[in-house]
This record gives sequence, structure tokens and C-alpha cells, in this order.
Amino acid sequence: MPLGYYVKDRKLIVDPDEAEAVRTIFALYARSISTAQVVRELDARGILTKTGRPYDKTSLLKTLHNKVYRGLAVHKGTAYPGEHDAIIDEKLWDEVHAVIANNRYLRKAAAQEPSPALLRGLIFTETGVAMTPHHTKKGTRRYRYYVSMDVIKKRPKAELRGPQRLPGGMVEDAVVGEIRRLLRTPEVTARVSRTLRKDRPDLGEADISASLTQFDEMWNALIPAEQARVVKLLVTRVTASEAGLAVDLQHEGLGAIAALMAPAKPEVA
Repeated sequence: MPLGYYVKDRKLIVDPDEAEAVRTIFALYARSISTAQVVRELDARGILTKTGRPYDKTSLLKTLHNKVYRGLAVHKGTAYPGEHDAIIDEKLWDEVHAVIANNRYLRKAAAQEPSPALLRGLIFTETGVAMTPHHTKKGTRRYRYYVSMDVIKKRPKAELRGPQRLPGGMVEDAVVGEIRRLLRTPEVTARVSRTLRKDRPDLGEADISASLTQFDEMWNALIPAEQARVVKLLVTRVTASEAGLAVDLQHEGLGAIAALMAPAKPEVA
């Protein structure tokens, strides 16, 4: 019997309290960074499986794939319209399964590329030319770079401005360091606070500021592919010039990250 339902007269009936827990599970995953992060959040909120056990990755994914929540009955692998009410609407179901598909792709990419390019598609020269990931090998060592398309297309040096080749690890560390710095500035805290408190009026600015300082803890818990996803959520553009790196943040992404790190929403009695 799936969480969210009980049986009456041989029919599935929605249990309102359990159904709310199911919706919370789906909503958390739709804006999640990783499956492990959702498992930790469910544990913090005291949300348990139907059998009263804490969720793990297996039970969480089993829940997210259960088509019963879409109002369907499954027989021998084929889904049919059921006689019970759906708990999850089509929009939320699709959002969750888009995240699942993306996580699957990222993990496959992580296996194929031990050090994924965090800034792929995000870093440009000061003239607006894209810088693309590139690597060379010397013996058993692999060296990563971001190289401008001007260099790759062999444009005249007289037309080039600013750095054209940057060491991959160094520039990525610099961008992550800049993200850390910006997350601690009053301007970013205030902007994130205004966005997040629309959905979480229970949070004060001090709570939100404290959650943003937990970025390092969250970052260190992620696999490289998940770190790449976080960077794409937070950063719209990185510009490399002689003066250094300019990082433009995506404030909608900041709100999503702050929501993930914020204290659990108190249960309504």
C-alpha cells in the first residue's frame, strides 16, 4: 500500500495527511540538487515511509516512480486509468522526472569525465567570445583549460583582448570562491530574502543569511556532476578580462539554493 492511500471497500482512498507528505516529497525533489539531499531533508522533517521507516535513496526513487500517484493503475507493466484520485498533478510529475533524467545524465557524464567542466557554456572573454573546455595530456597527467574560440579559430592576435587560455581548476576555484563571497554580502542576502520569504514567511532575514553560509557544507557533499549543476543554477555568466573574473549571479537560483539549505518548515498542528 503506497503512502498517501488507505483501502476501503477494495478501493484506494486518499489519506489527506499522508497525501500532503507525498506532495512534499515530490516538491522537494523537483527543486533538489541531489537524491541524497532530499533524503536528508525528509529525515529532518520526520517524513517516513508507509512502514514507518526513514526514506533512503531506493525507497525515495520507488515513490517518485509510482504511477499510482498520477491516478493510474499498473498491470503487467502497462498503466491504465485507475478508479482512485491522483495525488500528484501532471506538472509536478513532469518536473520531478525531468530532474531524475537530468541526474541520470549528470552521473553518466561524471563517470565518463572525472572532472566535469563547471563553467561549460558560462565563461566568455571580455569581447563576448565563448571560452570552451579543452585538455592536454602529458604522460599520465591531464591538464584542463578554458580556451577562447578566437584562439581555436586562429584569429589574428592583434584582434584579441584579455586572457585567451585559463587553467581549468584555477578559474573554477576562483568562480566558486566568488560565489561564496557574494552569498555573504548584505545585498545578496536582502535580495534572496525578498524572494524566499514569499514562499517561506516563517523565515527571518537572519535565518536566510545563516542558510547561505552553509554553502560550503552543501558543496562538499556533492559529486562533481552535481556541483556543475549548482553552478549552472547560480551563475548566468563569467567574464574573463585583464582585470580578473566578473561573475553574474542568477538570483532565482540563489533563492532555490537558499530554500534547500533553510531550516525545515514547521509542521502545522
